[in-house]
Amino acid sequence: MVNRKVKTEVWIVLLVIVGVVPASLYGQTPSTIPASDKSDWWSTTASQSEENIGPVLHREISDTNYQIIGINLHDMEFATVYEKIGEAHPIQRGDASTWREQACYKSRSSEHPVYLIFEHGEVNASFYLFNNAQPWNGSGECTQTEKVSATTATASGLRLGMTPEQVVGVLGKPSVRKQNELVYAVEVKRQTAPDALVRARQQHPELTEEQFRQDYATYDLTVLIRARFLRTKLVYLGVSVTETD
Repeated sequence: MVNRKVKTEVWIVLLVIVGVVPASLYGQTPSTIPASDKSDWWSTTASQSEENIGPVLHREISDTNYQIIGINLHDMEFATVYEKIGEAHPIQRGDASTWREQACYKSRSSEHPVYLIFEHGEVNASFYLFNNAQPWNGSGECTQTEKVSATTATASGLRLGMTPEQVVGVLGKPSVRKQNELVYAVEVKRQTAPDALVRARQQHPELTEEQFRQDYATYDLTVLIRARFLRTKLVYLGVSVTETD
């Protein structure tokens, strides 16, 4: 993803770069599943417009929670995912705000496979790590890799098998705490990174300093994290980030 207005103004181009060009470079054509299909039960993009996620937290959560296997959701591109983990066959489904493209990986263990799925939607980027898998359309397209296993973790240390208390120890108090689920809905305003400001200024030399400051000095970061448990052990982690003006 590209920070803020730079991303907003070229998002259609980014969708082509992120979703189509990498696939073609690897000799792949994305598979399209009917827009009405919601068998991808693990996708927060598919369900985020249909549910109440509870009160919004206005506090920072470390960026290390948005990084896994060296991939950062803030600037995730499928080409980078393929380079770090291996080729995958992307799948597209949904439309409008629920449009999403997904690349699925799974561990080589056939008895208790672990899944890691990367997804980008219309304005968000996400990853999902789980081992309590229910069937879904397209699950047969998952690429087996030794880089995904029961020890796969975020840069902050979130991994499958953790207890709710251990997850809270990393993320802090959640927005909602259910019997078998923790939900974190976070919104914060951030200062734009200096390198991103330089790129934005190069792309918009026509703006006055005041206009540029108003448009690019800050951006809104929205984060949704869902952690689900079975017998007090983490079996599903979904992390999604959105950056907007």
